[in-house]
Amino acid sequence: MAQNLEESQKMIPVVVIGGINVISTLIDFGIMTLIYLLVALTINLEFGYAGVPNFGKVLFVAAGGLFSGSLSYYLMAWILNIRESGSDLLSNQFRLHNSMDLALNAHPVLNLGIFLFMIAVGASCGAIFGFAASYPAIRLREDYLAMLLLAAGEFFLIFVQAYSPVTDGPDGLLIPDVLGFTGSILDYRQVVLLGLLALFTVGVYFYAEKVARSPLGRTLRAVRDNEISSAAFGKNNVAIRRNILIVGSAISGIAGALVVTQSAYISPETFVRQFFTLYPFVVVILGGAANNFGMVVGAISFEGIIDFVTNFQTYAGSHNISIPIDLNAVTPIAIGSLLIVVLYFRPKGLISEKPSKTLKKSELLRIKERAEKTTESVKEEDKKNGLETSDATAASDGTGG
Repeated sequence: MAQNLEESQKMIPVVVIGGINVISTLIDFGIMTLIYLLVALTINLEFGYAGVPNFGKVLFVAAGGLFSGSLSYYLMAWILNIRESGSDLLSNQFRLHNSMDLALNAHPVLNLGIFLFMIAVGASCGAIFGFAASYPAIRLREDYLAMLLLAAGEFFLIFVQAYSPVTDGPDGLLIPDVLGFTGSILDYRQVVLLGLLALFTVGVYFYAEKVARSPLGRTLRAVRDNEISSAAFGKNNVAIRRNILIVGSAISGIAGALVVTQSAYISPETFVRQFFTLYPFVVVILGGAANNFGMVVGAISFEGIIDFVTNFQTYAGSHNISIPIDLNAVTPIAIGSLLIVVLYFRPKGLISEKPSKTLKKSELLRIKERAEKTTESVKEEDKKNGLETSDATAASDGTGG
């Protein structure tokens, strides 16, 4: 197995242009784009369709990532029959981590099982935290709801940093490396991660499209646009917003579990509000809320701008190019300027919200044809009835004369 992987690693081409490895750069670009897209799709479900301003998105991504990584570490210790106390397991993590990786590389089925376990834990933890956050918050107005979720996200990160059993506090925790079978070549590891992210992101995209085109999608828009009207038609606004927050949080937990597989290391600093709340919201605003394809366009555009700014910072720093502002401030200035320009010229995003087609185009055409035929038959019937009425009137007038 190792020999096959080494041969696969050699097959990865290396294309260098201007001192930049193009293939490696494109792989990294794809990974970050898919991460932002996966989280942005959940925000689009919650905020774009249902009107739930989830400014605490980092809470659910971090819960899925940190708990999936931590529990997989304890599970592997149990499988390997390592009977040590919790504190000893954490203090001896460097020694135990090697034993875990050797066992995973020797047993592919175990490797797959641990990976699926992490995905399941990530989804479950995200859903649980989503329900816990929605219970007191979902009845609040949008502005108070946004503030509560934002505060909940910050509280969780502070709590995890102080509670050592999860990530060994601020020191972090080495978790089982489910991508260890890729070997020591970073590019091949990134390709595998890119494939996993693409698989899950495509699945979430089609799920979001199905929801948007279903009666549930129309219900979400009704709750978003006018809660009083939706309640008057018998819709349970609280339950609808709660359920969509739980679903979005579960998907966010899966995203967090995929993120921690990249480095096989978890820490409270792994998940920062800037990357897992602010940036996905920028993607939603840039692409256009309540438009799943807009999320794709927004994620690609946003990551392209971030990469361009990052490369400019690197180039300017290495060539001693002086600019009137601090190089470290270029990225936030660029993002802020991007938001201002988009909100001024395209307030609905690059691709604005459009009515969802709940039926196939062929079915709509058949309905249109039947409607036209019905309309023509009704007109002919009206004409016929009109002629008969006029003849009867004329006859009655003649008799009367």
